[in-house]
Amino acid sequence: MLLSAGVSALYGFDSAFSPLLLSAIITMLFGMFPLIFVRRGKDINTREGLAILLLAWVLCCLFGMLPYVLWGGEFSLINAWFESASGITTTGATILNDIEALPAGLLFWRSSTHYIGGLGVVVFIMMILPSIGSVRFRMSKMEVMDVSKDNYHYVSDKYVKVVVTVYLCLTVAAFLLLLLAGMPAFDAINHAFSVVATGGFSTRNLSIAAYDSVGIEMVLMLFMVLSSLHYGLIYASVATRTPKVFKNAVTKFYLGTLAVISVLIAASLVISGIETNPVQSLRISLFEVISTMSTSGFAIADTNGWPVFATLLMMIAMMQCGCSGSTTSGMRSDRVLILLNGIKAQVRKMAHPNAVIQVRSGNTIIDRELMSSVSMFVIIYLVLSFIFSLIYSIFGFDLLESIGISIAMMSNVGPAFGSVGTMANFAAVPALAKFIMGLQMIIGRLGVYSVLMVFTLFGRRH
Repeated sequence: MLLSAGVSALYGFDSAFSPLLLSAIITMLFGMFPLIFVRRGKDINTREGLAILLLAWVLCCLFGMLPYVLWGGEFSLINAWFESASGITTTGATILNDIEALPAGLLFWRSSTHYIGGLGVVVFIMMILPSIGSVRFRMSKMEVMDVSKDNYHYVSDKYVKVVVTVYLCLTVAAFLLLLLAGMPAFDAINHAFSVVATGGFSTRNLSIAAYDSVGIEMVLMLFMVLSSLHYGLIYASVATRTPKVFKNAVTKFYLGTLAVISVLIAASLVISGIETNPVQSLRISLFEVISTMSTSGFAIADTNGWPVFATLLMMIAMMQCGCSGSTTSGMRSDRVLILLNGIKAQVRKMAHPNAVIQVRSGNTIIDRELMSSVSMFVIIYLVLSFIFSLIYSIFGFDLLESIGISIAMMSNVGPAFGSVGTMANFAAVPALAKFIMGLQMIIGRLGVYSVLMVFTLFGRRH
C-alpha cells in the first residue's frame, strides 16, 4: 500500500494517494496489535497452522478492500470485497466498467494484490514466522503436491527460496520483454505482476485486445505458460542447465492438453465460419486457451460467440488448469494425469485380474493413499462446483453462466461465459452473489482440502 501511495505521488499525487496512505496506516496499526499484546507461544500445532493459513487469506482480502472503499467511485463495500478477493486469489474477475478511469496508484495497488496472492500468503507467513518445525513444512506442502516434485528434493526453507527466486526472475523478464514488445512502462509493470501471478487484471478496459499487438500477445503467452509450470522444476532446470521441467511427465501432459484443445477450438472456429483465416483462428484460440488453463484470464476476443464445441473444451481447460507448484489453481494437471493413469490401470486390471499393475505418473509410482487422495479431491471439487452452480442459478443466471461462474471461481480463472464472459464484467451481479463468489475464490485458491481440514479439526472435541 505504501509502494502504491508512492506511485500516486510519482503521478502528481493523484486521487488514490490519501486512500492508499490511510489504508497503509490502518493496516500497520492492526498488524502491530498482536506483536504488542499477544504473548509469543512456544510452538504452533496443526490446528493453529491451518487456521493461520485460512485466516491469512481472508484477512488479506478484507484489508485489501480499504483502498477501494476509501477511494469510492464504482467501489461499494461489496464491490470492494469482490475486487480485493479476486486480486488476492489471482482470479482476475472485475466489477469495473471503466478500468482506465482509475488513478495510477489504485491501478498499481490492484495489480499488487495479484502479486501478493500469486506468491502465496503462505510463503509470506513462512518467511516472517519463526521456525515451527513439521507444521511449517506441512503448510508449505499444501501449495505443492509431492508427486509434482519429481525427485527434486528441498525442505521448507529451500522451497521458499526457490519460489521467491523464480517468481522475481520471471517478473523482471516479463517486464523487460513487454517493454521491448511496445507496451508502455506503467502498463508493462502492472501486466508483469498480473501474468506471473496468473491473475488477469489489466490496466485497459479491453484487456490485451486493446493493444492489438502480436508481439505483446506472444510475450504474455510465454510467461503464462512458464508461470503455470512447477517452480521447483524451473529452478532445477536453470540450476542444472538441463531442460528438466520439459522432461517431466506432468509438464508434457499439460502442454499436450493445451496444444490439442487450442487446435480443436481453432478448427471449430474456422468450420463454424466465425473465423475465415486459419492463422488468425489459431492465434485467438491459442491465446484464450493458454490464458484459461494458466488461470490468467487475459482476453483478446469475445468467446461468447464461439460454438458449443469450443465452449465445452474451454470448460475442460478451466477445470484442469496448470501444474502444482505454480501460481495456478483448479484441479491441476498433476491430479488429472494421476486420475487418468488410475483409470487406465483399473481397466487393465479388469482385463488381467491376476496381474500386478501399478499406477505411474512418469517415473513416480502412485501409491493407494495418494490415488485415493487425488480421486477424493476431484470428487469434492466437482461436488462443490455443482453446489455453487445451483446457488448462482437462484440469482437468475442461466445454465451455462451458472456452471461457468462456479468453475471460474473455483479454479480462479476469472471470466466465464454469457453476461460475465471475457469482454464483460461482474458489475451487474447481485451483491449477495458477489459475496459468495468471493468466498468461493478463497476456497478455490487454498484448495478444498485445506479449507475442509480447518473445519474438520476445529469441529473435533479437544
